[in-house]
Amino acid sequence: MKKNKTKIITTILLIILLLSSTLVYAENETSNSTADENGIVATDDVQLINEDTVTPDKIQGNNYKSSDDYIFGEDVTIDYLVDGNIFVCARNVTIKSQIGGDAFIMAENITIEEEGYVFSNLFALANSIEVKGVIYDIYSFSEKLTISGGHIYRDMKAACRDFNFSGTIGRNVYISCENMNFNTDENSKSIIYGNLNYTSTSEISIPENVVTGEVKYTQENLSEELTITEIISGYILSLGEFLVFTSIIWLLCLWLAPKFLSNSNNYVGKSSLKVLGIGLLGLVAIPIICIILILLDFTSSISLILLALYIIGIVLAKSLFTIVANNYVCSKLNLTKNIQIFGMLVISEIVVWILTILPFVGNIISFIICVLGLGVLISSIINKKQEQIQNLETLDK
Repeated sequence: MKKNKTKIITTILLIILLLSSTLVYAENETSNSTADENGIVATDDVQLINEDTVTPDKIQGNNYKSSDDYIFGEDVTIDYLVDGNIFVCARNVTIKSQIGGDAFIMAENITIEEEGYVFSNLFALANSIEVKGVIYDIYSFSEKLTISGGHIYRDMKAACRDFNFSGTIGRNVYISCENMNFNTDENSKSIIYGNLNYTSTSEISIPENVVTGEVKYTQENLSEELTITEIISGYILSLGEFLVFTSIIWLLCLWLAPKFLSNSNNYVGKSSLKVLGIGLLGLVAIPIICIILILLDFTSSISLILLALYIIGIVLAKSLFTIVANNYVCSKLNLTKNIQIFGMLVISEIVVWILTILPFVGNIISFIICVLGLGVLISSIINKKQEQIQNLETLDK
């Protein structure tokens, strides 16, 4: 059960990252395929999923799903029509039917069979991906990627170690890999109708007539030892980012939440252990709540919102801890003016930053700081809600 929960959490994060990705290339290329008014490609033997061709009353049994599908398991086979997106986390995933939307898949092995048809994008993270069917666009990260008689109607953007190609790609290919193998058999040619842009440690020989457009090679930068200057510059940049970010958060709190700053000492001292416990509970419980909500179909959107807020809380945690710790130090030193508090804040930021980069113990300290900061945030929200409830009860009396 614990293993499945880990898979689910990873899938949700992967989906959000993919949805927020800006890796989009706008091209005005044309291919030999035909498209409908919405830009969806159809062939003679595969028809589009729409109200005219597929309706619930025309499908018998459980062979049709008219909404998004969330699937988790060991071996997953999708052999029914899905008029929506699919989100899959499993060991082995096989698609033998038409998917009307996007496919978000994380698995050890992914296979798109000959009868498999993804009408939109395939976002995939796997050890091995094999495409025998049809995909509109593919975005993938894998150890091995094989187009085995399959068709990519538009673009392919992928990173892998080995790329084996025997099929057609309607537009452009953007790929980073070590090895590329092309099937040049007369009966089963490999054809890329657009451009091939690839990154590799060394240039790869591309057979003639495989790429209709241009071939562009970019050499992959080999890892090199950083110079002392580069190391120092990296540290300075990291410190500068933390100083600026935390200072901005402090200014926003000063403007929007002055009461939080004035009450920040409530989270220090004897309350620190309680805050740490709340932070640990929130760190574990919120993702579990998100999983439960996403498995309940009608609350999946709430789950994504809650998860987004959770990620924002994690990002803010280190800065909130620094601000609270600084306020505590200022109260002990009787520093009350904002300019004095800000000057001490800069010193506190430097101290916290140094603690988190210490060898061996830096990661542990960083984790504790993050948990404490998250605990402060959750505790402040709880206290505010309790205060609002008390105010309402007072008004009722």
